[in-house]
Amino acid sequence: MIHKRKTIVIFLLAIFLPTLIVGYLSFSTFAKRLESVSRLLESSLWTSGQAALQSLEDRLFEYEKQALRPEKFSTLENSTELARGDFILDEDYKIVFPKYLSFELSIDSIDLALSEPRFETLFSRAGRYEFSLKDYVKATEDYQKSFEAATSRQNQAFSLEGLARSFLLSKNFDRARDTYDKLARDYGQLRNKVGHPYGLVASIQLYDIHKDQNKEEEGLETLLDAYKKLWNGDWPMNSPSVRFFISEIDSLLVPAFENQKFPELREKYKNLIALPSSFLLELQIIDFLNNDVVPRIRERRGVYGSGETSQSDRFLTSSNGNLQLISYRILPPTESGETFFGGFVWDLDLLKSEVLPELLKDISEDSGLLLSVLDEKTGITSPEQEGGISKDSLSLSFRNILLPWKLIASLDAFHDLQKTARREKFFYGILLGVIIVLMFIGVLLIVRDVSRETETTQLKTEFVHNVSHELKTPLTLIRLYGETLQRKENLSDKDRREAYEIITKESERLSHMINNILDFSRIEMGRKEFDFKKGNLANVIQNTLESYRYHLEKKGFSIVEEISSDLPDIVFDKEAIASVLINLLSNAMKFSPEKKEVRVTVYRKDDCIGFQVADRGIGISPEARSRIFERFYRLQNRTTSESKGSGLGLTLVKHIVEAHGGEICVDSEPEKGSVFSVYIPVSETLED
Repeated sequence: MIHKRKTIVIFLLAIFLPTLIVGYLSFSTFAKRLESVSRLLESSLWTSGQAALQSLEDRLFEYEKQALRPEKFSTLENSTELARGDFILDEDYKIVFPKYLSFELSIDSIDLALSEPRFETLFSRAGRYEFSLKDYVKATEDYQKSFEAATSRQNQAFSLEGLARSFLLSKNFDRARDTYDKLARDYGQLRNKVGHPYGLVASIQLYDIHKDQNKEEEGLETLLDAYKKLWNGDWPMNSPSVRFFISEIDSLLVPAFENQKFPELREKYKNLIALPSSFLLELQIIDFLNNDVVPRIRERRGVYGSGETSQSDRFLTSSNGNLQLISYRILPPTESGETFFGGFVWDLDLLKSEVLPELLKDISEDSGLLLSVLDEKTGITSPEQEGGISKDSLSLSFRNILLPWKLIASLDAFHDLQKTARREKFFYGILLGVIIVLMFIGVLLIVRDVSRETETTQLKTEFVHNVSHELKTPLTLIRLYGETLQRKENLSDKDRREAYEIITKESERLSHMINNILDFSRIEMGRKEFDFKKGNLANVIQNTLESYRYHLEKKGFSIVEEISSDLPDIVFDKEAIASVLINLLSNAMKFSPEKKEVRVTVYRKDDCIGFQVADRGIGISPEARSRIFERFYRLQNRTTSESKGSGLGLTLVKHIVEAHGGEICVDSEPEKGSVFSVYIPVSETLED
């Protein structure tokens, strides 16, 4: 055993250690070579990357130059060349383009509208009745008269607004609804004294009136129509007013559409707000220019001298958390001597998705680099790189254009080097792994063989010990009763017959044990032969049981027989089948220390003759059930340790049954007993 362990250790040291040394040297040499090539490629990548960045910025400068060319801004009014994002400022930094008109009604225009004497008298008196005296009936009369006396549409709108308000305060909802409807329809574009369009104000009032009259759906239709006009810019207003009215109308529409009410109007509302509003976008641009662009240009104005009209400037600014790049320049003076600023807001999304990919493609073809831009905020490259950004890529910041991205440059050689490295590592790793696995399998086989040999040696030792004990018991009885017959001449006939029976039975038992050992030896050497003859299996079982009955009854066992008498003759070896039954009965007797009952059953099952030996002994665990037919195997517990045996019985049983073309089955539970079932096929001839 020690010699075999030394062999295993020497085997491992002789193969495993050299394999590890060769693997380490191979990987070490490869890593050094890879590092040297990587340094050369990094140097080349840095030089090429800087040149690519300069080339890209030069092309972006050309793009900016085209966007800021003076002739583009030459026609300051009704320009067809200027697009969204372009802007023009005058020398006082006021926005000239995009054109933005404030429709707030000034105090002067209100005074001018009220300059009609008769209208002014009637309108003022109606206001006194409405606000001071709370006499809404007289107020409606004077508002109606002032409407008839007014010659301007603005004054007519003032009168209709007061008339509708008075009808509403006097609870005359029908007249109020009709008046607000006329105000929205005929005077919708005019504005009240605070600068809000009558079409919008009247629509909100009409919604409240319809809701009070339980006609909410009609009111929602009116409100949605006003919302659409506001969304499309039919009533131009400044940004705060637009945001206020959008918020106000949303606060009315959203609760009204809860609980799946008015599905058609709700869908119409969803479709409306899903569409982009060019008017709202225009307001956003105006606010962005006023709040973020104009102050920065005013600060940087000192950069330009009187003669440096061709110089452009640019800066980054933030709007709603998003970075924006602004470029601008001083335009050549006009004929009137006025100075203007022309500029544009870079469309970074368009630049990243359409312009830069084309520029990077051209530069890549010239330089041999793989180029992309990385948005550090989102982590997305454009164009997208398969497999993400390599750790060997070069990251460069824009120096002059100030784009909020990084230029990512890499070489195909790096990818090829990485692929080669991965391929070599994979090959060497697989080779080393296969060697280690084969060695491991070899060690397992050696250990298994050694373990099996050790176990077999131990089992053989136990076998010799157990067989010696088993042989000693019948020999002792035979010798004892032989000496009794020899020395005691005055024995009674009864005692003499009993002594002869014991000697005979123990001789048969001894013969059976010796036959088992001899049969096992023949099986091991492949020389076991069977004497197949046609006969009645039930008779053989019955006769064998009778010959073994003495041993069973002597041990206190009760025997239950269920043997069918109408079974057909079959071809089998009588002695071998008898040996099977004796071995099964012997096991039942050994492993039934308390409930001593044996049941022997012979019956017909399909095309087989079956016989069972059932006991009520200690049973067999599921783990042991798979090993009970192995040679020398014996159950390990207190009962089995007290019951000696060779461990060959069930091995012989299985061999004999399989030699007859049959099968043996075991059904057992611990502490409930065991049932061994043997099935021999019905055959008419030896050939069958």
